[in-house]
Amino acid sequence: MEMKYILGADGGGTKTDYLIFTTAGEWVDTLRVGSRSHEILEGGFAEVEEKIIEDINRLLEKNSILKSQVAAAAFGMAGIDTPDQLARIKDVLNKTGLNKYAVSNDSILGIKAGCPSGVGICSINGTGTVATGINEKGEILQVGGIGMATGDSAGGHYIAALAVRAVYDYYYRCGEGTVLTEKIMQFFQIKNPIELLNVISDKFYKARDMDKQIVTYLFEAANDKDEVAVSIVKDVANQLAKSVSGCMLRLNFNDLPELVLAGSVWIKSDCPLLLSYFKERIYHYTGKTLNPIPLKVIPAAGAILWALELAQNHPVAMEQRNKIINNGILKNM
Repeated sequence: MEMKYILGADGGGTKTDYLIFTTAGEWVDTLRVGSRSHEILEGGFAEVEEKIIEDINRLLEKNSILKSQVAAAAFGMAGIDTPDQLARIKDVLNKTGLNKYAVSNDSILGIKAGCPSGVGICSINGTGTVATGINEKGEILQVGGIGMATGDSAGGHYIAALAVRAVYDYYYRCGEGTVLTEKIMQFFQIKNPIELLNVISDKFYKARDMDKQIVTYLFEAANDKDEVAVSIVKDVANQLAKSVSGCMLRLNFNDLPELVLAGSVWIKSDCPLLLSYFKERIYHYTGKTLNPIPLKVIPAAGAILWALELAQNHPVAMEQRNKIINNGILKNM
């Protein structure tokens, strides 16, 4: 019998992970490349098409796998936030030569990977932010993901911008004193507030490599009870809670849904206040107490599980799920 494979992809705002497994749940290969989001690539959807086709061909050819041997593929892609964007990505994937695939915003992968029942909500707080839920009827709802107009008041770059703004406010907008001023001015290697304008314009807004450290400064300040930092963290937590709560209430879950946390800010940052206030505000909006579960494997694991579900036309059994989830490659990438 000819070997069959499944392909999964997690396309985030910073990087994209591709995985190939056999339909029996054995890992074959992995490929990590840069973002494949139309919002990040300068060439937009045209460059997305070029890059994704190149990636898939490269991975399959390396492993001597024919496209006819790929039983199913699943893609979670950042930047798929509207029906039009979904249609355009499907146009791209139709050109890959894969016979069977599913695609959605990358936030769905947290549910596929982190909720054994397949029912729940995923809150992403990474490069950007979005909340997505799947209820018992299989109905999917995405809250946020387009920008400020849809409440995307979280994500690494947004949070870093709030921290920088606190320093700017202190100098120019009657802002309160904060330890962030000294930390961020030293980080930018400047002393004169006038120089802050140049750094914001010429460096901060043109690159995202500063975000991680600035967010770390913010969370450290909040942990030390700096009032400005605490206020920023609470505001971000409240906005994240509003998206999750709205998703929960709109989907009318029969039972209390599982809540998965994904994205670098949720998973890698150390700020107990962010999580505790997030939970407190969810209770405020819904009257329900949720116990968030940090995603312990890479989101691409959700893509592989989703692809297997498509390949066999029925839900993934717990034994199959555990075999894939417990693969060391999914915890160490």
